[in-house]
Amino acid sequence: MPHTAFPIVVDLDDTLVRTDTLLEQLVSIVFKRPGRLPAVAGSLLQGRAAFKRQVAKTAPLDFQTLPYHEGVLAYIAKRKQAGSTIHLVTAADQSVADGVAEHLGLFDSATGSNGTTNLKGIKKADAIGQLFSSGFAYVGDCAADLPIWSRAQEAVLVGGSPRLRRQLDSLGLSHIDTIPRSRPGLAAWLKALRVHQWSKNVILLVPLLLSQQFRDPLMLARGCVGLMLFCAVASATYLLNDLSDLSADRVHRSKRWRPLAAGTIPIGSALLVAVVLLLGGLTAAFGLDSRFGLITLAYAAISLLYTFRLKTEPLIDVLTIGGLFTIRVLAGMILFATPISLWLSTFTFILFTSLALAKRTAELARAHRDGRSIAGRGYLAGDTQITTPLGVATGVAAIIVMVLYMELEARKTGLYMSVEPLFLIPVVLSAWLLRVWMRAHRGVLQDDPVVFALQDSTSWMEAAAIVLLWWLATHWA
Repeated sequence: MPHTAFPIVVDLDDTLVRTDTLLEQLVSIVFKRPGRLPAVAGSLLQGRAAFKRQVAKTAPLDFQTLPYHEGVLAYIAKRKQAGSTIHLVTAADQSVADGVAEHLGLFDSATGSNGTTNLKGIKKADAIGQLFSSGFAYVGDCAADLPIWSRAQEAVLVGGSPRLRRQLDSLGLSHIDTIPRSRPGLAAWLKALRVHQWSKNVILLVPLLLSQQFRDPLMLARGCVGLMLFCAVASATYLLNDLSDLSADRVHRSKRWRPLAAGTIPIGSALLVAVVLLLGGLTAAFGLDSRFGLITLAYAAISLLYTFRLKTEPLIDVLTIGGLFTIRVLAGMILFATPISLWLSTFTFILFTSLALAKRTAELARAHRDGRSIAGRGYLAGDTQITTPLGVATGVAAIIVMVLYMELEARKTGLYMSVEPLFLIPVVLSAWLLRVWMRAHRGVLQDDPVVFALQDSTSWMEAAAIVLLWWLATHWA
């Protein structure tokens, strides 16, 4: 550490915070205030600084929950203790600079774009040079900061590529520090894409299994392709959902660690990947089968409607989730050219509505215990008095539908050598549902019930029992 206590000038976006504040505000406007887009876009005619001011007024940030870079905060604290003054200078609007400075309480001054001048690149370098003509140290992250570093006495590079580091070395500064910033790896992307949620799309193959067409290699290959396309579209909607939920996720006890909420994955990269997956998946789905493409499009549209609006409507949200699972099954019926089964569609809708209610009940039970509400969902902590009986009732209804199908329809299909083993399946499924609902009622169901089942050894044994009973019904006379 150099002995000279130069003023420390700190950049904001992708430096002090692990995000781009302007992109966050724009995403918030698109998802939550789309009616304000024309006014925001119109402000561009007055320049970027006016545009940033309009964006900041339309979508204020929650400065308490922004993903601040711990390494930069530690560096600031160390230099402040050594006697340096600390100054925030950013291309973001002045209101954003003031909000961050007020929340952190670390800065001696905060300067941002003023609605007329966009404080970026050369203009930012000129402003900093005038403010600190006797010398300064600058903390930045990208090539746009090179004009500023060229006038600085010290440089601090947050992350940055090897090429940028070589450019920085060529400036002949008296001192250069580096604060590491991890790049998003495969694990972060897999988490953001929610690959673990792809298991939900496996029910698209249920019609293939029940119609016993899985012995046909062509049908099996068709099913694998359809499943992959559905997973791609689903991951796109998950990314868009997380983008719309940034502020709510950051105050959630576990969702705040999601890659987008934590700032691990850049917002711009997530938007690009979401668009590519969505458009690519839908195009390929129409190429595979036009009707399959249409129902995949319907799934994407309803998922996005859920993201934009329906997830904030109590009880409507769980009905939507049940409907999305039903669409997956219907997509399988279309893909494998099996007759549309009202029995299977009804069972799927009721069962997964019950499971969605179980997840909400568990969240509400924990919220009630902790004395808080569920951010961005529209529920109150006491709503378990509604969600619990509704969820248990729909679970029972799903079992009844299954029993009625076995009695009234299964015998007529000719697909089963003996239907008697089938009647034990509702018993096993009931045991699993009761277990899920007991955990939900106690508030200890930590995950989505489907994810819980994948991680629970007892659920795997119950699933194996159901598969065995189905196999006996198809092979044992």
